[in-house]
Amino acid sequence: MEKIEGQFYFVNERLEKTEDSAAFPVFEGQTVYELIRVQDGIALFLEDHLERFFRSAAYLDLPPDATPSDIAERIYKLTEANQVNEKNVKLILGKGTSGESLLWIFFTQSIYPPAAYYEEGIRTSLFHIERLDPNIKLVRGDYQKAVLQERAEKDVYELLLVDANEEITEGSRTNVFFVKGSALYTPPAKSVLLGIVRKKVFEICEKRQIPIHELPIPVAWIDSCEGAFVSGTGNNILPISAIGEEAIPTMTNEIVQTILSDYAELVKQYKDNHGSAKK
Repeated sequence: MEKIEGQFYFVNERLEKTEDSAAFPVFEGQTVYELIRVQDGIALFLEDHLERFFRSAAYLDLPPDATPSDIAERIYKLTEANQVNEKNVKLILGKGTSGESLLWIFFTQSIYPPAAYYEEGIRTSLFHIERLDPNIKLVRGDYQKAVLQERAEKDVYELLLVDANEEITEGSRTNVFFVKGSALYTPPAKSVLLGIVRKKVFEICEKRQIPIHELPIPVAWIDSCEGAFVSGTGNNILPISAIGEEAIPTMTNEIVQTILSDYAELVKQYKDNHGSAKK
């Protein structure tokens, strides 16, 4: 069951009250979703998220009965109605019990990493599991259950997924990057969910002329990497201090610190430039 927060949500073009959970939409078959972080009342990188959402919808051959502008307007109406300053908004698209297209937009439970994780880095662990159709945000209860259980058992913030070739593909809810020498390395686009923050990391590297290579990442790389971090909507960019028992010297790596600083500035500029969107 989805954890709905706030007094209101949208189903298609209808703004509804959350007090009656029996009125929540019921989907038949596969659904796709998108998660967008609202910060200071601004939906961060909304255009990029909606582009990916429509790409996921095309995968299911289920176009939303709304334009990107329509959805953006609903998100900001919902933000205002719920008086949200910082929280994640979720979009779920699928077919209803009568075969009709349903687009559900609501604020969901949002827990962000504490400041210490950005200052000291996070502990991670390897997990042998592969996501089907990694480029698409499909709702998969079995995957989510397995990941939550493994994270709890290993007592880590994030899991790095390992495929049958003993290569790291991505985090369970993030993309992952490694530093060797003066360059950044990340798994190929075809093997991962194309995260929005991942896209911003590429933009920062292009601007800074930091070489970035999309290559398979063998597990054996761990003991020689000079820095590592994960990126994701709910986490922004989180430095990794350890993978399993292997300590990673991320916090003293200049490349990682530059990317962290530049990303924070990118978020600030986006909010400054889109402050009128919520009015």
